Amino acid sequence: MKRLITAILLFTAFNFGDSVLLAQQSNFDRATDQLQQQNYRDAITLYQEIADEDYRSGALWFNLGIAYTQLDSLGLAKYYFLKSSQFPETEPEARSAIEYVNDRFSRRSAVLPPLPWERFSNYLKNEIGVNSLFSSGLIFLYLGIAGILLFWFYSKFRSYSYYSGITAILMSALLFATAFYVQYLENRYGTGVVIDRQSVVYQSPDSSSAEISTAFEGYTLRVDYHASSEHQDWIYIRLENGMKGWLNSHAVKTL
Repeated sequence: MKRLITAILLFTAFNFGDSVLLAQQSNFDRATDQLQQQNYRDAITLYQEIADEDYRSGALWFNLGIAYTQLDSLGLAKYYFLKSSQFPETEPEARSAIEYVNDRFSRRSAVLPPLPWERFSNYLKNEIGVNSLFSSGLIFLYLGIAGILLFWFYSKFRSYSYYSGITAILMSALLFATAFYVQYLENRYGTGVVIDRQSVVYQSPDSSSAEISTAFEGYTLRVDYHASSEHQDWIYIRLENGMKGWLNSHAVKTL
């Protein structure tokens, strides 16, 4: 069954090349040829050269995930499949690949359900978007200004326009505040994947401090970029079971 799933994933990967820009098409085709011939390390080198030129696509990340899957580097495979899932053209296949890779990990982390505020902020970020929140805030702000102008210049609608204008302005303030909050969370926190076979989570950014837990390959983490920026070679993370601590940065790839 696993061989069948792998074959399906590989077949899917080879049909994503059309989305690559023409300037990178030759390198992408060469890399895909190497992948098809099972020269996985050569394929990774060529795909990485494309990525180093600041080209990004779901196809690129998906094929890198395929190559690392075949090399049994499942942490890196999951990392690239997660990146691929952020692109609409490869999201369904990438989600299936993530499930396939997760089934191959020898260790699985206990997962706590996200807190209500986390679910709400994730919904706003993923389903609505910060730009949409800002745009909605501007619309309500203009409506509020229009209501106030009507209040000043048209006595016929004085009462109605005043309360409507104030309500619209308050709504715009709420939308702006929500947008700034979601943007703050997006800038401060990110997602990481453990790529080492296992790595110790420490209480402090010091390997001589107390050991809190062990993060195994494939664990998904929430990374605090703000706290991590103050300590070179260390990142502050929260495991899916809710425990927090410090990991060596070389053990994690962040999205």
